[in-house]
Amino acid sequence: MNITVTAGSWARAWLPGGRAELNLRCPAVVQDVLPALNFPADEVGLFAINGIAAPEDTPLSDGDTVRLFPVAMGG
Repeated sequence: MNITVTAGSWARAWLPGGRAELNLRCPAVVQDVLPALNFPADEVGLFAINGIAAPEDTPLSDGDTVRLFPVAMGG
């Protein structure tokens, strides 16, 4: 299945240009995009599928767009 992955400038080290196209085996879930990109899981705080927040075990469908959001930091 073909998936688009996007992220903001915080992810530039792992996702140059802020976007990648992946071809994942079926069935796939949201967390499967991270190893496919060599993206460290501890850098991601939230996933969204097609603009809707989703847990990491959410199944993906062909054509989905997964947006990665950073871990929230504060103090």
